[in-house]
Amino acid sequence: MINLPSEPYEVAIAGAGPTGLVTATLLGLAGIRTLLIERNAGTVNEPRAVSIDDESLRTMQDCGLIDEVLANVAQDYGSIYVDPNGAEFARVMPTLKDYGYPRRNAFRQPVLEATLRDGLKRFPHVDVRFGHTLETFTQDESGVTLTISDGDGGTGTARAQYLAAADGGRSLVRKAIGARLEGSSFEERWLIIDLARTEDPLRETRVTCDPDRPVISLPGPHRTRRYEIRLKDGETDEDILRPERIAALLAERGPDAGSPILRQRVYTFHARRADRWADRRVFLLGDAAHLTPPFAGQGMNTGVRDAQNFAWKVTAVVRGQFSPKLLETYQQERAPHAWSMIQLALRMGSVMAPHKAWVALLTRWVFRTLSLVPPAKDYVAQMRFKPKPRFEEGFLHRPGPRSLVGTMFPQPLVETASGERVLLDHLLGSGFALVCLADDATPLFGRLSDPVWAKLAATRVHLLPRTLSFAPDCGAQTVRDVNGFFVGKERDFANRLFVVRPDRYVAAELPMDAVERAVAGFAALCERYGIAASVREQDR
Repeated sequence: MINLPSEPYEVAIAGAGPTGLVTATLLGLAGIRTLLIERNAGTVNEPRAVSIDDESLRTMQDCGLIDEVLANVAQDYGSIYVDPNGAEFARVMPTLKDYGYPRRNAFRQPVLEATLRDGLKRFPHVDVRFGHTLETFTQDESGVTLTISDGDGGTGTARAQYLAAADGGRSLVRKAIGARLEGSSFEERWLIIDLARTEDPLRETRVTCDPDRPVISLPGPHRTRRYEIRLKDGETDEDILRPERIAALLAERGPDAGSPILRQRVYTFHARRADRWADRRVFLLGDAAHLTPPFAGQGMNTGVRDAQNFAWKVTAVVRGQFSPKLLETYQQERAPHAWSMIQLALRMGSVMAPHKAWVALLTRWVFRTLSLVPPAKDYVAQMRFKPKPRFEEGFLHRPGPRSLVGTMFPQPLVETASGERVLLDHLLGSGFALVCLADDATPLFGRLSDPVWAKLAATRVHLLPRTLSFAPDCGAQTVRDVNGFFVGKERDFANRLFVVRPDRYVAAELPMDAVERAVAGFAALCERYGIAASVREQDR
């Protein structure tokens, strides 16, 4: 028998890849009693995902591990697109840091997973069980019963209020709840080669858009590199994986023919999404819910977004802050954005790996033409084609079409009254926050008498423009926009309060000229998702 506690866990997580590890970390920080089970003996030891974006780095900051993660990340690199002869026709070099970090960064999944696993040692209430497998589970009105086995033939049962399934593309849990994957799989096959040490000094991604043999070369931290090479019809796995064939393919594209190889494998990519992500007390996260082609580097990042969204909601439900109805918004919010990332990957794949010469020629002509028009060139260079995270439905109170509700709130560098400079999230805390950009925030904060704010325990932050150094005391922590991030954005941000959720998305806007009406609308939203009217009446 496996030694498992009789006391129920609050959340159980199946799968300790990046999505499961991030979910466990966020729950650990929130004080949630968590069980994390993983059938493998440890975290992965071979490269898999290699791209981590600004949103995921922001989540690593929320996990309290940003310094450890950044120590093994190659930050802020771009992509150069070339034709079969090596002539450049497009360049993507984003410089914007809307969320506090560069948009494109390279990492090594084994290192990230080890960092997250070590970080879980901070939490005695998070029970980590590697070498354990979720065999079956059943649900009832109060929780989930899990049957678990270990590698020595032992079995045991555990109870949890909720089960988060981050158990990968072949998810047992997805099959058990009857969810089906919708979408398609690529007929083409790609060879992935991960190098321990590259001799190619180029720090940018090089995309050779050759209809005959597309090749993507991605730099990594500490002189690592990945090559992704599309196979031709008739090429077999056995032939292409021979050492001499690998060396010949690498020699065609640079100086890495003799570089030490960490991994070489042939993959078929998928563009699929589960038709439903939840069944009562069971929820799908990461690859269990969606499978994304690699061309946009968004597979792992989409799973991290799932973890952030699910973790704050299940925490709020377990704590009794909101009713279980809040968890109904998980798929409602995440599924459309996950699908938009899949579509982005497909579009980028059509550019990176065209199938016909005339399509490649037309694509190059379009990009070279766009480069002659500054706004269009900037659109490509700054990666504005990547869909920004935006929820149309869910835990949101949207007053109008121009609202920032449903979008991720920016994270500028700010200066505190003591002169310390930090990224904004360091001051927002792990719960809800009220952020006001104004010269004087007193008129806005002074009108927040509704008891919903006490129930949310929202942190209050007054964000001063860059040109001011102090303002009247408004009962909030006052900080200054150091780099002028909001200069020129006054129409969208000034003289209003933003209700920022724990996952850093804007739940509501409270404009100065309609504060009471907006507060009433947001309070009604909270009541709909579990702040009972009786509780609010008691507070009054």
